[in-house]
Amino acid sequence: MYQTETKSSLYASKLIQQTNYSALSSLPKTYIRQVQAEGEIFMAAPQKCANIWKEFRKNDFTQVQIPYKTALQVFDACKEDFQMMLKISNGKDFFDLFDQDNDGYLNEDEQILVFSIIKEKMQQVANLLLQIQQYVPFKQLMKAIRTLEQNICEYQDILRQKIYKQEVATYKEIGLEKLDDFYEKYYNHFQQFENQKKIRIQMQIQKQQEEMGQLEDKLSKNTEFLKVKPKRKLKDLQTQEKLVSLDERVEEAMDFRRELKNMEKAEQERVASEQEKRIESQKDELQRKHQKQMEQLKAKLIEQEHKLIIQLKKEYNVLLKQIGLHSNEIERIQSSATQHAIRKGETEGELKRMKERARIQNYIIGDTKRTMTPKPQQLNSSTYEDTVSSSPRSPAVHNKYDRAAHEIKVLIHKQNYTSFYIKKKYGADLPVNYKPEPYKLQGDNHDRIEKILSVKKKNPHDVLPSLTQQYDENLKELDKGSTQKSEQELIQERLKKKQFILEKLEESTH
Repeated sequence: MYQTETKSSLYASKLIQQTNYSALSSLPKTYIRQVQAEGEIFMAAPQKCANIWKEFRKNDFTQVQIPYKTALQVFDACKEDFQMMLKISNGKDFFDLFDQDNDGYLNEDEQILVFSIIKEKMQQVANLLLQIQQYVPFKQLMKAIRTLEQNICEYQDILRQKIYKQEVATYKEIGLEKLDDFYEKYYNHFQQFENQKKIRIQMQIQKQQEEMGQLEDKLSKNTEFLKVKPKRKLKDLQTQEKLVSLDERVEEAMDFRRELKNMEKAEQERVASEQEKRIESQKDELQRKHQKQMEQLKAKLIEQEHKLIIQLKKEYNVLLKQIGLHSNEIERIQSSATQHAIRKGETEGELKRMKERARIQNYIIGDTKRTMTPKPQQLNSSTYEDTVSSSPRSPAVHNKYDRAAHEIKVLIHKQNYTSFYIKKKYGADLPVNYKPEPYKLQGDNHDRIEKILSVKKKNPHDVLPSLTQQYDENLKELDKGSTQKSEQELIQERLKKKQFILEKLEESTH
């Protein structure tokens, strides 16, 4: 079959240049039978590709790109179909051919590339059937090609929607991360505020205790007791008693003594009582002052807490708007890319065939309008195999499997298939000297989604710690087993902070 495909250009040129049956009759019958056999094989290509697609999805347990081992399992499950349609002998060659970026995975574009290459080979065989005038098989094979195009369009949409769901989930995770950071930030603010509150109250209490101690020291001095003096009458009576006693007036002196004794006792009690009242009044006044200061301090602290809660509520409302700010934009870009890919998958193949058909029609019409038939171009007797083997850019091929692999590489290099840019960024396959022009600008603006999702944080348990963090200054290994928190502990801590902030938000609504 390799000779059939490699010599197709030679036979096609003969058929185009000659309009009678001589060229067809000159073709080897084995060639015609081989083309017909290939056409019969590719008639069932849509069903075979559906089986391959099922194997891809069946082995895609993690819903991610297809790794090497999974690709080998898919090849082994559909080995007969791959050998019949692509002429690939083993799974390693299959993986090496379609792993375009050499990352060890078949990403979404590379999985669709498998079916696109099969469709291109079907198109080649259909062209050969048309050239050998097998119109009924040609029509049937074209129907199979269009069916496969519809299936490829569905396949790429399934893979695309899977990526888009992951992007939406990632965007939601970013929103949750921002909320967690917000909860942690204000939880720390409130904890710092509570600590400062306790410190300020403790300092106020300590200051008041010092003032009370100073007052007690002041009131305990003798000078404080002299501030409350006895009555003037008591001193006059004491003076009269002394004067009477000097004149030896004993009875009057004894009368003064009895009167003074009772008066001195009452005056002593009065002075002591006045002193106690004075001390208590000063203490009460100081306590009222302290109480007023404490109430003012607590009012200021409550006011500061209310301001912090108001700031919390404002930033929380702003954050909720920021979290959903790009959701509509992401959905719009994804929807636009989906519709563009579906429209491209449904129309691009047919448009290319119409363009090729118009080119051949114009050639035939132009050829019939010529007054003189041009002399057929002399073809070299050397075969296409000799040309391939002698070309400096083509590798030396030794068997049919190597030649089939080379043909697939050529098809991939030509990029005549439909590219959907599911995972691959638009423009990655353009030449380095490509200059975009306004009327040629394409793409799906997916880089905007990538920029939005670039702020996604990594799980701290997925990031390897630095080697320098494992040792102290004396190069002794640090024991972090007891200090490192588990995932469950981190979740519980986040829930605790979230509940605390939500309670504060509820307080602000009352």
